[in-house]
Amino acid sequence: MSYENPQVPHEVNVARGSHVLEFMRLAAGLALLVGIAAAVLYFAGGQLARLIPFSSEQQWVGDRVIGVATERSSTQEVADDNAKVVAYLQGSTDKLAAQMDLPAGMTVQAHLGTMGVPNAFATLGGHIVITRELYAMMPSENALAMVIAHEIAHVKHRDPISALGGMASIAALLALVSGDANSLAPQIALVVQRGYSREAERRADSDAVAALNACFGHAGGAAAVFEQLAAAHADERFQAPTLLATHPTDDERITRLQAAAGDWDAASEPLRPLAVPIQTNEPSIQERHDTG
Repeated sequence: MSYENPQVPHEVNVARGSHVLEFMRLAAGLALLVGIAAAVLYFAGGQLARLIPFSSEQQWVGDRVIGVATERSSTQEVADDNAKVVAYLQGSTDKLAAQMDLPAGMTVQAHLGTMGVPNAFATLGGHIVITRELYAMMPSENALAMVIAHEIAHVKHRDPISALGGMASIAALLALVSGDANSLAPQIALVVQRGYSREAERRADSDAVAALNACFGHAGGAAAVFEQLAAAHADERFQAPTLLATHPTDDERITRLQAAAGDWDAASEPLRPLAVPIQTNEPSIQERHDTG
């Protein structure tokens, strides 16, 4: 009896489809897995960070304002001007915080900052920053109160420490896998944070509207600052304010805030002017938009 090897088909080790398409499918699958892992890590790290007592966060940060340079005075006149603005900001912050049911022991400190663009944000340790550029374009005390209360809400919900925890968890994973966390962590965290930031921004807007109603009896003027920022955002020649970077769309936010002030009667309850105007030689956002 004799045996012979069967004839092997020539195409047995040849892919039936396109090599390029197969590679793209594998790459897409890997990217999806990485994205899911990054999202899970970001949110898990953020939730764990919220469990850190605020007193511990505040003690660690102290008087440091992380993320921006606070306003520096070039002359005594500017120093006096800044001091009046900061005192006004702090007074408004204290008044609004008293209406926002902050956890026991949580305090908020207001600062005047400088970034070259109109912006406001909450940072670690209960510090909130209003830039000189944003303050200068405030059309009323009501609009300023909306911005301040919005940032207080971020402190209340521990959004700054949550963002730090999310980015730290992704950086830790990248450090273990590739050893190159410094270059990749900020980009991945920013992508994952965009959806989360919109949710946090809507929640902060809602809390701020409630605070305005408690302090002024209405939410009139809440949408005004965002209307001006939207005008700047629409002008491609002018850099979009970072206050709008990962936030709900301009139209969506303005519509919601206008609706919140639907019962406001401007004739019987006029908006309050700023008690402490700020001195600036910079053109306003609207002036840049109109003349640029």
